[in-house]
This record gives sequence, C-alpha cells and structure tokens, in this order.
Amino acid sequence: MVKAVKGTFIECDPAAREVLLRLNSEEKFIIEDLDSTHLFIYSTHFERVQRVLDELMDANTYKANIAG
Repeated sequence: MVKAVKGTFIECDPAAREVLLRLNSEEKFIIEDLDSTHLFIYSTHFERVQRVLDELMDANTYKANIAG
C-alpha cells in the first residue's frame, strides 16, 4: 500500500543543508535528503526551518557601522 506524505521541496546551498541535517538530528523533519542542494521536508516544519536559517544568516552577517 502506498503512503502519501505532505511535504515541501526546498533548495539550499550545501552549508545551509549541513545546518538543517544537524537540526534534523534533534527534531526529525526531513523526509528525504535528495542531493547536496535539495531536501524534502514536512510542510508543517517549513516556517521553523526558514526562521532558523534566517536567524543563522543574521548572526553571521557583518554589519558595518558607518558614521555619517
């Protein structure tokens, strides 16, 4: 019998993929690791995954203080 699962196909760079794989070890949300830039995740976790990646990008972005 075939079992259907509702998921979201995401494309990310290899560095973001590694972060998601590490996060997945704590909280299972990846349905299938397709290749080095594509993952298939549960749709219910998409917003959380997006938020985690946004926070990571904000934390690792250089912010120059330009005094005018």
